[in-house]
Amino acid sequence: MVSVITVNYNNTAVTLELLESVFTHERGPLEVIVVDNGSRENPEQIIRQRYPQVVFVRSERNLGFAGGNNLGIAHATGDYLFFVNNDTEFTAPIIASLVTELQNNPRLGAVCPRLVYPSGANQFVAFTAVNRWTGRNACLTEAPVGAGTRVKSSFVHGAAFMISRALYEKIGNMREEYFLYFEELDWSAAMTRLGYEVLVLTDRTIVHKESQTVGIASELRSYFMARNRLLFMRRNTGTPSLGVFWLYYVLVASPYQMMRYLLHGQWRCARAHLAGIFWNIASPTNSLSLGYKYNQLNQL
Repeated sequence: MVSVITVNYNNTAVTLELLESVFTHERGPLEVIVVDNGSRENPEQIIRQRYPQVVFVRSERNLGFAGGNNLGIAHATGDYLFFVNNDTEFTAPIIASLVTELQNNPRLGAVCPRLVYPSGANQFVAFTAVNRWTGRNACLTEAPVGAGTRVKSSFVHGAAFMISRALYEKIGNMREEYFLYFEELDWSAAMTRLGYEVLVLTDRTIVHKESQTVGIASELRSYFMARNRLLFMRRNTGTPSLGVFWLYYVLVASPYQMMRYLLHGQWRCARAHLAGIFWNIASPTNSLSLGYKYNQLNQL
């Protein structure tokens, strides 16, 4: 049994497109779980009418990406957990191939398909490791020469990845203090510390329409990208390199990002970026408080 878990937030039409693609292309023992993350309008009726086989779970408040997926896991019965963003679409069967890869490789922690844009262009093939001094890494859009159809990645891509329930029971839930962005990188780091690898099957693809809920250039994204990059480094970097990273971020990376926001007149994004930094300064114990005004996410 494979449990497909997706989270919806004020984007029911996109979620319905995902569900249609799943049931069009996939067969076999499968359960599909839709977690509604406190949307303004409850989509339960329309989803149940069109897809009565779906397990629908409603949260009355926005739990974030991590919290929504954790709620989905709590209702899942599958031996394998396949996390997909609601802004993805299946264009061919891929689940059986991902399961087979996990079954055949006991040191494999997670497996991802290659992500493509609706145009067909590559969006994700693999992630490089995060540099412990700068906190930067890269998303590869082409497989390394000679890599074949299996490419190692330092992290999963949160838009589509599968793990076994056995591994989940070892690493536990996604860290909900991230709320949005970097939680799958933190989960990947937990896998790596246990000696597991992340693999991408480049001959298996899924379409990712990207940022349908949050938006590519938004105040919300600016806040959590700044906040959670720092949080990730605090949680996954040793003390000496963390100090160098802070200097680099405060003196180089953050001023550069602020300049970009200001040159484009994105004043609210600039303010949100600074708020994400100050959250880390004010929350040395990784408090679950979101800070700034983002504890009222449903109002954005």
